[in-house]
Amino acid sequence: MEINNIMKTTAILPIFNEEKTVAKVLSVLLKSKLLNEIIVVDDASTDNSLNIIKSFKSSKLKIIHLKENSGKSGAVKIAVKKTRSDILFFCDGDLHDFKLRHIKKLLKPLQKDRRSMTVGIRNRGIVHNIFVKKFGPLITGERAVPRKIFEEVIEHPLMKDYAMEFVLNDYCVKNSIPIKRMILQGVKQTNKPYKYSNKLRGVMLLLKQTIALMIVYVKLKA
Repeated sequence: MEINNIMKTTAILPIFNEEKTVAKVLSVLLKSKLLNEIIVVDDASTDNSLNIIKSFKSSKLKIIHLKENSGKSGAVKIAVKKTRSDILFFCDGDLHDFKLRHIKKLLKPLQKDRRSMTVGIRNRGIVHNIFVKKFGPLITGERAVPRKIFEEVIEHPLMKDYAMEFVLNDYCVKNSIPIKRMILQGVKQTNKPYKYSNKLRGVMLLLKQTIALMIVYVKLKA
């Protein structure tokens, strides 16, 4: 599989306080021969994330440091405007056991179908996988999408904070664009409450984010 000979692909990694995991995620992205470019957007982190990113040296790596927090959607939009690649590969910075094979799995379907989006689903057992692949809400950050599709939603009024995935999903469904759900074996993610020494703060932020996403979902369906 030589995607690079056919289309240029950029990985976009938005991060905010991911010092515990970002090095391993970025290492995998840089090793992938399927990615022509990696853009890391540090969304005004207050920990050591930015210094960790800067310790990597690669001609494929571009670093954008934001002095004020823009939220995930805002950070991603800034990165997209800095590249002209045909394919955009999105990835979160808090992953565990993220491997090269996961990148390949998400990019391979786009080699045959340039008018589709692939979405990675973390493996949580047979029952969960079957349910999510058919009915589940696709809010995972691991996905690959043609740039042309993303450009069609980049100025959507709801494309802010953590609503990017919802907006992309809604656009694809309404425009009959196939969404291909791929199981990413072994990938894990740090739950928000465990990102903070104050677990209550993490729980409250997760609750706030969940409510905000529910509001976005209702607005999209209205």
